[in-house]
Amino acid sequence: MRSRDWLLVYEAGSLIEGQMIQARLEQEGIPARLRYEAIHTLIAPAFYRVEVLVPKDRAEQARQILSGEDLPSASGPEA
Repeated sequence: MRSRDWLLVYEAGSLIEGQMIQARLEQEGIPARLRYEAIHTLIAPAFYRVEVLVPKDRAEQARQILSGEDLPSASGPEA
């Protein structure tokens, strides 16, 4: 799948938070990937957010799942 076939559904404030969101979506059968994951291991989290991306055709389903969650960050799902 090309990168333009993926949409941002959540901005995490840390790598751990991003991984938690990714795992939750994958638990529901939605493929998810993190953007900036590699950079995050080298640079302090304050400088970069971790973006959670899903395939375009699963974005609405992912947003619905995340909107019903008690998420760890104030950033919340993207509208």
